[in-house]
Amino acid sequence: MTDDDYDDLFRLAYPRLVAMGLAMSTSRHVSQELAQETLLRAHHRRSELAMYDAPMAWCRRVMGNLLIDHHRSRTSEVAAVERLGHRSATQADTTPDPATVAASARWEDLVRSLTPQQRVVATLYYAEDQSVAEVADIMNIATGTVKSALSKARTNLRLRLGGPDGRIEEARS
Repeated sequence: MTDDDYDDLFRLAYPRLVAMGLAMSTSRHVSQELAQETLLRAHHRRSELAMYDAPMAWCRRVMGNLLIDHHRSRTSEVAAVERLGHRSATQADTTPDPATVAASARWEDLVRSLTPQQRVVATLYYAEDQSVAEVADIMNIATGTVKSALSKARTNLRLRLGGPDGRIEEARS
């Protein structure tokens, strides 16, 4: 697929993909971002798309998958917020908030028991409020490695903090 062919695909596909997102009841902003992501993926696969009879069908499929992913993420976020609100309303939690601990002088004492990788991952995640993906990019490691290191760090910190149910918080992507 030449650059001109891709430009034609972009002009044809972008408004249709945005309309598809709006039809699936997402906001205009989200629809535009997902359409751009779809077309960025199409740009990276221009040679593959050149072999397809209908590259627009591929774009629709990718957009559909992105919309499903967005919906799942959003649903999970809403459920987590509801759980958090319910938890704080129904029980007093004696486990310190990790962000509060990270901002305090105790943080240095707590992370000394961690391996260097766990220390960096936990500091970036809690103290710097980076996502798992951002930590992975910063450290040039896989997101699975970040999640594993966070899990191990949480286990260690949980023992040191002595929380009642042993929960600190789940990894955000």
